[in-house]
Amino acid sequence: MSDQIRVSTETLQSRAREYGKAANDIRVILNNLQRLQDTLRSEWEGAAFQGFERQFLELKPKVVNFADLMQQINTQLDKTAEAMKQNDQALSKNFGIQNS
Repeated sequence: MSDQIRVSTETLQSRAREYGKAANDIRVILNNLQRLQDTLRSEWEGAAFQGFERQFLELKPKVVNFADLMQQINTQLDKTAEAMKQNDQALSKNFGIQNS
């Protein structure tokens, strides 16, 4: 394991935003699929649809959990970037450097 950090706080914040956007995109897609599922429910009856519906309902929480994970990664990366920035500012004081 390396002791060097090779990413800037700005890059880390950018990556965090990408994860946040992915979380939002997943939620939008899931909402669209839910509307499609609701439409199909009114158009398709029988055992085949019931099986299809069951699969959808089993998969939906996993997709929600994945979106939640993407949002958690977003938060963790943001917090890490902020900690890196604060640490750099604190260390710069050892050299008499004033950060604005």
